[in-house]
Amino acid sequence: MEYREDLFSISEEGFSKDGVPNNGNKFILANGYMGYRGTLDGFTKDQLAAFTLAGFYDKVKGKNGETVNAPDPFYIKVYADGIPLDPLFTEPESHRQKLDLRRVEFSRCTSFAVNGKKIALCSSRVLCGDEYRGALSTFEITSDTDCDVEIVCGINSDVWDINGPHLEGICFKALEGGIICESFAQEKHVPLSVALIMDGIKADGFSGGIMKTSVSLKAGKACRIERYVAVCYGPEAGEAEGIARGLEAKGMKAALQAHYDYWEEQWKLNDVEIEGSDRAQLALRYSIYQLMILSPRRNGSIGARGMSSQVYKGAVFWDTEVFMLPFFLANDHRIARNLVMYRIETLDAAKRKAEHYGYEGAFYAWESQDGEDACSDFNITDLFTGRDVKTYFKDKQIHISADVVYGIDGYIKRTGDTSVLYEGGLKTMLECALFYYSRGYYNYIKGRYELLDVIGPDEYHERVNNNAYTNYAAYATIQCAISYYNQVLAENPEYATECVNSVKEGLIEKLTKFAAGLYLPQPNCSGVVEQYDGYFKEEDVLVDDVRKRLVDPREYWGGSAGVATATRVIKQGDVIVLMTLFPEYFSPAIIEANYDFYLKYTEHGSSLSPCMYAMDACWVGRPDDAWKWFLNTAEIDLNGSAKQWLGGLYIGGTHPAANGGAWLTAICGFAGVNMRGPEITLDPHLPKDIQSIRFCLTDKGRTYRYTVSRKGVEKEEL
Repeated sequence: MEYREDLFSISEEGFSKDGVPNNGNKFILANGYMGYRGTLDGFTKDQLAAFTLAGFYDKVKGKNGETVNAPDPFYIKVYADGIPLDPLFTEPESHRQKLDLRRVEFSRCTSFAVNGKKIALCSSRVLCGDEYRGALSTFEITSDTDCDVEIVCGINSDVWDINGPHLEGICFKALEGGIICESFAQEKHVPLSVALIMDGIKADGFSGGIMKTSVSLKAGKACRIERYVAVCYGPEAGEAEGIARGLEAKGMKAALQAHYDYWEEQWKLNDVEIEGSDRAQLALRYSIYQLMILSPRRNGSIGARGMSSQVYKGAVFWDTEVFMLPFFLANDHRIARNLVMYRIETLDAAKRKAEHYGYEGAFYAWESQDGEDACSDFNITDLFTGRDVKTYFKDKQIHISADVVYGIDGYIKRTGDTSVLYEGGLKTMLECALFYYSRGYYNYIKGRYELLDVIGPDEYHERVNNNAYTNYAAYATIQCAISYYNQVLAENPEYATECVNSVKEGLIEKLTKFAAGLYLPQPNCSGVVEQYDGYFKEEDVLVDDVRKRLVDPREYWGGSAGVATATRVIKQGDVIVLMTLFPEYFSPAIIEANYDFYLKYTEHGSSLSPCMYAMDACWVGRPDDAWKWFLNTAEIDLNGSAKQWLGGLYIGGTHPAANGGAWLTAICGFAGVNMRGPEITLDPHLPKDIQSIRFCLTDKGRTYRYTVSRKGVEKEEL
């Protein structure tokens, strides 16, 4: 793989206080187990510094549950003549920070002029790829003259929490050359340990996890501090010191090399090389980076904000199955299986939710924390009254169960691994299908089954009837359930019969009848599918017209009184999502008619929206239109263009679903890859800015490298 540093890294020159929150997202590190925001050494919760642990949830009484932020072992501040060498308080002469995507390493170098002395602070850190519970950091202080500096460092336990504090029983124990912080989460008393070993500085005299020491610098000679860190929770909490000691014994150079080697292997399979646009190349690599660093290290899934913060409570949404899973299906089937099994293993929670609402089957959590729904009843705050506003996201977005089945189906088709059917996959599909059967309403006047009082992906319009995406997705779910039941019935009649009978007697017959009578909105005379019953009767105004009605730019557009509620303006195109995920139901002409119709009404209030339009644009022969949507999606975290507020609620953080959407656009849109059939096929649609795309795909255990160019498609087995 050719290595051009400028296309494998992002950097920023100069320092701006206003840029700190976005840079925390932009320069993030993670390794599938933990994530550390791209903040500078010594930053605190006031600058949204956070060390977030994947899948470790805690709930403080009276507040929403969320992922836990660990105490910060990278905390370090330096003072010269009592002046803080911190760009928040002392203007630096120069500052540069960099994220090396290839090596998954953050670094910074900041220089200050203090009383005639020039002092530079340069540091780097990684969250280990090979030993995922470990982390490494180097910190160097250099002066152009002899001088003394004071160093304050250790483990900062005063962490940023949105719905916390979560950690109790915080205590510190001295270690030889370091310190360990032990605590436990409030709700279930899950233990958490953070161990820190430091070389290059005398580590003693800690108070509350923090130590102070003076160092005499010699002109031109760096004081180098090496930090070896381990973070462990749950049954592994007692292993933290041993892991940190093991990293120290290996030595910084060898430990870093093991980390680099791990990520080099990941890039060999996952990199996508673009010829023709350096801008697209870097943006896509950044998206791939974001997806790779979120690969779960344990059985589990990926939250909608990754590990960038506690925003969205660290919960798992439909984002994973629809937008992220395809990336892992390309080459990392082990991770893809983990994502699928997460839903299968949380089936009981989905059944409890359905029962809670008075239905049968499985109604999956809209915001899943270990399968339980973390979505609150009041997700919006009215900016003008300060009152919480009732929302119906968890109650009415019933398409989530269909999205789960879509993911399982895609996994089986791509990998050929039918074992998941016997490990609960078939039952999951049947329970989801039963939910829609149970949720359906038979309209005797029109002689059809309908799905009423729902919310589609377009959350601006709540409690609508016969949302097009929802109805078609429910239909596809039932067809999947019946098809896989018949497949298992042919292979193992006893298991198939036992499985279906455990769900509901006579289920297959009921599902068959329901699917045959389920209302699927059809194109009108202009070829347009109505998003929901009555959508065409909404006020016919465009996005800019509605935007002018805002009193405050942070207002929520939807809900009971939003500026878009009674209009055709939508957060994202439900019909476009439908035609992107299920193109087999529609002709190219119909897809094009809906693309043209809904585009002018779409506000793109969701980061998931642009990539859906991008792929549709490719499929209807407009790859140059798709190009702008691709850049919009791939650069969302690079330029910080995403919405930061939902009403009065901060929703900042990274956007891994958009990163998945960028990959989908490049591979399934521009390169024209179809991974949902029995065999991989390609029908390229390269925009004028791209000359070729090269990438790898693993198909049923064999890996191939594809090169898609204007000359055609080349394929070689690796």
